[in-house]
Amino acid sequence: MQEKNQIRFSFRQKRAALTELEVSLWSEKICEVLQRQPCFQEAEKICFYYPLGNEANLLPLAAVALAQGKQTAFPRVDGDDMEFYQVHGLSEFALGAFGVMEPVGGEKISAEHGLVFVPGLVFDRVGGRMGYGKGYYDRYFARYPECFKLGICYQMQLIPQVPCDRHDVIMDGVVTEQRIFKVLIS
Repeated sequence: MQEKNQIRFSFRQKRAALTELEVSLWSEKICEVLQRQPCFQEAEKICFYYPLGNEANLLPLAAVALAQGKQTAFPRVDGDDMEFYQVHGLSEFALGAFGVMEPVGGEKISAEHGLVFVPGLVFDRVGGRMGYGKGYYDRYFARYPECFKLGICYQMQLIPQVPCDRHDVIMDGVVTEQRIFKVLIS
């Protein structure tokens, strides 16, 4: 646990130190890479996240998904659980748990058989992920394992091996501004 906390602390600091220009350019590249992928083009249901701090910003890609008529959803936390709620526009948000923007209203949807973009502090090339330590995504994926999970991060957030526990869910792929690491075929 101490090792995980040290890694979390270190990478929170590294990501917080990124410039606005780096975040903007790298986020734009990630969106471009994702938009070209068959998993995005063919998806009817896509679950995004609202960027917190210097997380990769996929909101421009969410706007594309909405314009293409894809079922587009974002997470909302209630107690120990997280669910995804459909949005019809990028103005349907309010400040929610942990200072993260969450969808207001909207229909709760299951990510089952959908594409889910997953934020995190650290990833590895084989799909290991370390989030903020609350376990919301891991618990969600334990309930809905039949979705395609893509970890989203900057290249500087990759480490050789993420220390994983038995409850940690492995991503199906990891996408950075430089490349895609496909882990499992969905």
